[in-house]
Amino acid sequence: MSKRLWAGAALALALTVATGCSTSITGSPQPGLTPVELRNLKTGALATEPSDYQLHLSDGKKDVRLIEARRMLNYLVHPFDVDSDLTDIGYTKLMADPYSMTADGALPEFYKPVTDKYDLIAGAYVSRTNGSLRSMKRLIMAILRFPTAADSTGAAAEFDRITREQRERHDIQITGYPDARASSPDDLTVTAFQSHGPYLILTNAALPQPNRDGLADRVKKAIDLQIAQLDRQQPIPLDDVLDLPIDPDGIMRRAAPRAKDFSDPFFGIADFGPYQPSGILHFQRNPIEVRKAMEDSGVDLVGRRAGTVYRTRDLAGAFRLQTALTKPGKDDEIVDPPPGLPDVRCLRLNATDSNRLFNSFCAIVYGRYVAVVESSTPSTTRVDLRLQERAAAQYSILAKSE
Repeated sequence: MSKRLWAGAALALALTVATGCSTSITGSPQPGLTPVELRNLKTGALATEPSDYQLHLSDGKKDVRLIEARRMLNYLVHPFDVDSDLTDIGYTKLMADPYSMTADGALPEFYKPVTDKYDLIAGAYVSRTNGSLRSMKRLIMAILRFPTAADSTGAAAEFDRITREQRERHDIQITGYPDARASSPDDLTVTAFQSHGPYLILTNAALPQPNRDGLADRVKKAIDLQIAQLDRQQPIPLDDVLDLPIDPDGIMRRAAPRAKDFSDPFFGIADFGPYQPSGILHFQRNPIEVRKAMEDSGVDLVGRRAGTVYRTRDLAGAFRLQTALTKPGKDDEIVDPPPGLPDVRCLRLNATDSNRLFNSFCAIVYGRYVAVVESSTPSTTRVDLRLQERAAAQYSILAKSE
């Protein structure tokens, strides 16, 4: 029995004895937090107090468009909803201009002229595979927002034309979508563009064996799901984007800020902001298990800075989510928690995360909140003191946010 459940069971037994044999207490033992002395935590030079979150608008229009891109990520289809095998994480990208659309493994450079011509407003992109090199399946999903439906339709035609210029391709017919521009060079892969109002839905799928009908079915399912998601929301005029809540319910204030010495494992701050659970799920290693845990534990809001904070229903839900977030893969390693924080769970990953460039992380529970902090741990390092300091600092911020 774990220490948490043992403590809960012992408490229940003590209460039963104290109230006498004639009285019974209903309910079940619940996990509890181990008491922590904040003053004894080793946090280095990291911030240990809650801090107000401020938007960074140094790039002007681009920063405003990134806010819309983060909102759009909440409505981007998950590849594993198209095929449950597609859980191996690839890239998750936010787009606000031609550079961010094509940087770091997102869309090819030859698509840049299209975004200039039709004035890309914002976009969100995700890729996942089945993790197999011998029998690979892949699905890339992206939604790009343009000023008008006419711009979206024009962009779809241009994207398709440029795609066909790269290599000889044949048409793939998508049932129910006569306007979908889908093509394949070999029936192993397909690239499709479907406009929907001001949005352009981009789908790129790959199968391990040639299967034209299978590719067409995969694209149809992806478009069906994506249109349903897009119809659940309305595009926000750029002039109104800054009216969106910067820090709903103080969730961003609870997340650790960027380190002043720039020692964070990631380079930029484009992904900083509040998310719905569906949006943050695009960054998860084991998304199917994490989504179920978020649903079961009542996660309704997430804030992402240098630390990522999840708000659950209660403490029991927080521990449930922590367990899912820290589930190790077969080649991952469980590492010791920081001194003085026995409830923290930490992992060293077998592979570096492709989005935030970390290979180790800790998940911290405090009250109804779970926070995740990350580090890039050298292979020769047994104990990552920097990661331990990040976890301790994030715990302190959560404890002082009440």
